[in-house]
Amino acid sequence: MIIIGLIKIRFTQFYRSAAEIGLVRMLLLSTLLSFFIFILLMQATSGVSMSYAVGAVLVIVTLIHLQRQDKLFLRTNFRQYRLVCMAEYLLLSVPLVAFLLCHFQWLLTLVLLLLLGAIVNFEIKPNQRSLNTKIQHLIPGECFEWKAGVRKYLFLITILWVLGLSTSFFVASVPIVISILGVLPLAFYEKSEPYQMITVFERSASKLLIRKVKWQVLFFSVLSVPLIAVFMIFHHDRWYVPTAEYFIFISLHTYLILTKYAFYEPNSKSSAVQVLGTLGALGVIIPVFLPVVWLLSIRFYYKSRQNLHFYLNDYD
Repeated sequence: MIIIGLIKIRFTQFYRSAAEIGLVRMLLLSTLLSFFIFILLMQATSGVSMSYAVGAVLVIVTLIHLQRQDKLFLRTNFRQYRLVCMAEYLLLSVPLVAFLLCHFQWLLTLVLLLLLGAIVNFEIKPNQRSLNTKIQHLIPGECFEWKAGVRKYLFLITILWVLGLSTSFFVASVPIVISILGVLPLAFYEKSEPYQMITVFERSASKLLIRKVKWQVLFFSVLSVPLIAVFMIFHHDRWYVPTAEYFIFISLHTYLILTKYAFYEPNSKSSAVQVLGTLGALGVIIPVFLPVVWLLSIRFYYKSRQNLHFYLNDYD
């Protein structure tokens, strides 16, 4: 009964998020999601395609599990709080599990369920000490998102980057590492900063947005370009794989930054940004959605300028 009650709360939260983004955008998301499910159904007979789908779902669930803010509440109020998490993740995975079972993909179904069980038992105990390194000192003050992100994920980023370089002779190593490094910055832009942090630099809305995108491209390039270069040494005939990943994630990062400021409200985490960010993530999983991401990026650029004009009109 407790699990059912919590799931009802999740549906209520989803309904509020849908109401916030508006009817037109919700219809667009529903249409794209239906198309995604249709493509998944058409590819369900292919073990390779379904392996990618399972991997994508596991990455998404892992990110949700690591970022969710209600762990302390669940841990202190429910003895079997991991079962609550497992029920939620199973609910998210129901369409994929149904496709796997309908096409007799028993092994992939078992792998998915076992790894979901492993994810809910995976915990990272936060370090209470503030991690300040020379790397953070090299990051400009206006890039506070990256300063905070590096403080939180420096060890993980370092381990992944070294692992990608040292195992680049495996064809899948670098693409997987770039995928993870491309997903991590998405968490940097989830919450809107106080308005003082965008007015302190005394820039117009256009200059602010352009600099945000330029710094994001630079930092991601510093991480990914060496990996791409090493990959090409061992697998020059497949140079297009990490290169395509690089440009896809650049598009996604730009889209997310513009989406954040299109719905910017000081000191808040917009549900609209989270839902529309999911649409951008589909552009990574299914590249056919990339043109939609590009078009929305143009739309949100002008919306961001209009939204930020209220705070930065003195600097136009």
